[in-house]
Amino acid sequence: MAVTDERPVVEESTDAKIAARSRRRGAGPVTLAKRYAPFVAMVVAIGAVVVIFGGDTGDSGDTQSGEAAQGDVASNDQLLESGPMTWQKAEAEGTVDTIDWGEDCDTERGRIKIPVAVVPQCVEPFTGDNGGATATGVTADEVKIIYYQSDPALDPLGASLIAASGADVDPESGSRAVQQYADLYNSIFETYGRKVVVEDYTGTGAADDLERARADAIAIAEKKPFAVIGAPLQAGPTFATELAARGVICGPTCATALPETIVDEYYPYIWSSAITPNQSSALAAEMVAKLAGPGKATMAGDPAIKEQDRKYALVHYDTAEGDHQAVFEALKGSLADNGVDLTIDIPFQLDMARLQETSRTIIAKLKDSGITTVIFYGDPLTPGALTEAATGQDYYPEWILGPSLLADTTIFARRTDPDQWKNGFGLSLPAARGERDTIDAFKVYEWAYGEPPDNNTVSVLEPLLRTMFTGTMLAGPELTPETFRDGLYRLEPAGGTPTDPSQSWGDHGFWPDQDNGGTDDGTIIWWDPTATGEDETGNAGTGMYRYAKGGERYKLGEFPESAEEAGLFDNDSSITVYDTTAPGEEEFDYPAPDIEASTTG
Repeated sequence: MAVTDERPVVEESTDAKIAARSRRRGAGPVTLAKRYAPFVAMVVAIGAVVVIFGGDTGDSGDTQSGEAAQGDVASNDQLLESGPMTWQKAEAEGTVDTIDWGEDCDTERGRIKIPVAVVPQCVEPFTGDNGGATATGVTADEVKIIYYQSDPALDPLGASLIAASGADVDPESGSRAVQQYADLYNSIFETYGRKVVVEDYTGTGAADDLERARADAIAIAEKKPFAVIGAPLQAGPTFATELAARGVICGPTCATALPETIVDEYYPYIWSSAITPNQSSALAAEMVAKLAGPGKATMAGDPAIKEQDRKYALVHYDTAEGDHQAVFEALKGSLADNGVDLTIDIPFQLDMARLQETSRTIIAKLKDSGITTVIFYGDPLTPGALTEAATGQDYYPEWILGPSLLADTTIFARRTDPDQWKNGFGLSLPAARGERDTIDAFKVYEWAYGEPPDNNTVSVLEPLLRTMFTGTMLAGPELTPETFRDGLYRLEPAGGTPTDPSQSWGDHGFWPDQDNGGTDDGTIIWWDPTATGEDETGNAGTGMYRYAKGGERYKLGEFPESAEEAGLFDNDSSITVYDTTAPGEEEFDYPAPDIEASTTG
C-alpha cells in the first residue's frame, strides 16, 4: 500500500524541509540529543553504547577530506599482503610456527593478551626504521592523540544530573583513567618504536555550544595531533567535521554514528565504534518483517485489533530542517524491501511544551487510520507520552521499537504506560546489560592494576583507547590516516556474544556496502512490566527490558524467521541483567602485564 504523506503535527512538507536544510548549511546541526543531553550524558557515563543520529554539519574551512575515495580501498587480500606480519598473514603463508610472536601474544587464539574478546590479532614484534614522521602528529618516537573532555563548570545542569546518577564528572579522574589505559596498551600493543601520547584538552564551552565546539576543534587542530577522542556531546557533529576538514582523525566518541553521507564526505578521517544509522535501519527492517510481517496483529493489546491484518505506521523524529530525512528514507526503503509497506508515516518535532498535545494528535491519526502496528524511531521520552495518550483514547496497538536513542534503556522505558509498551518488541544495539564485573573496561583495569578504577565511567573511556591502538597496531610502521583506516579494516571480526557485540570495519561480508561503522549486530528486546531490578543508574524498580534468548545477537540476514523462533515473550530463555559471564563468552587467564607509567598527558 502506498504511503500517504499525512502530517498531523504542524510540519513543513518534506521538500520544504530539504530546501531549508540546504539553505542553512554552515549553521551546525540541530540534533535529537540536544534537548536530552543531560540524560544522554548520564547513560553514556555509565557505559551504555548509544546511537546518536547526527544532522547536517555544514561546510568548514579548507577541507583536506575525501582525498582517498572509498572505491580506492584495497581488497582484503591486498590489505593482508600489504600490512604488517599478522597472525592471519602468517597462517596464509604457512609461517606461524617459525615466528617468535613475543610474550604478549596468545598463540592459541592468535590475538594479543588482553582478557576480552575484541582485541587485534598478534603481529610480529617490530625492529628497524619506522619511517619517522609519517603524518601530522606522528614522529619517530610518538603518536599524539588529544583527549577532549567537557568542563563541568560550563555545563552545571548536565554535570549535576550526571553526578546525581552516581556517575563521576571529575575531569581529573577521567584523565587519569585514560592515561592509565594508554600506559597499559603502550605496554602490550605493537606501536613500532613509538609511544602513543595522550594530551588532555578541556572544552571552552557548554556541550551544546556549536561556535565554541568549532573553535575548540580549530584550536586542537593547531596542536597538530594525529587523532582526537572525545567530543562535546551535543555539538559532536560540528566538532567532528571541523577536525576532519583539517586532516585530523576524529576517533570514537568524537564522531558518534554520523550519517554515512557525512562519513563519506570526510573519508577517511571520521571513525566510530558504533553502527551507522543506515545499518541500524536495515537491521530493524529485517527484524520487523520476520517477527511481525504481514498477517494478524497478534501482539496488540486490543482483542479486536488482534483479529485484524496488520496496517503499519512509522512514527519518526525529525527537525524542522529535515536533519533526519535521509535516515527515515533509509528505514522506509529497508522496510519496503522486506515486504513491510507503510500505510502512513508521521514525523514529529521535539517540543517539550507541546509533547502531550502532539502525542494525542499522533494517536488520534493512528487510530483513525486503522493502524494496528506502530513502528517508533526517535527519542527516549516520546514513547511515554504516546503510550499515555493511547491509553487515554482506548487504543492498544502493537508497538515496535526501531532505531532509537536510549528508548531501549530501562530508565526511560519505565516512563511508558506498561499496559501499552508490553504489546510488542524492539531492536537494541548495545550489549545486553551486565553487572560491573562483566564489563570489559572494568575487567581489563582490575586485571592490569589489581584494583577497581577510581572513575566509574571507564566503560566509556577504555574502548576509545583500544580502538585507537588497534588501528595503529594493524596499520604497520608507516602510520598515516590511510594506513590507520587499513589497520581497522584488517581487524579480524570479533565478538557477537550477548555482552560483546560483533565489532569490525571494512568488508567482511556483513553488509552490502563498505562498513565504516564498528558494531555489526543487534538483539531483540521486549518490555516486562512485572520484572524487578535496577535501571542503568542503579535505581531499583518494577519493569525491565528482557533480552530474548539471553541477548543472542543477529547480523543482517540472521534474524529468526518468527517471533516463536526468536523466543519472544519467553521469560525462561530471556535475561534482564547478567550477573556472571554470559554463555558462550570466553574467560581469559593471563598474568598481569608489566606497565611502564607515563610521565606525560
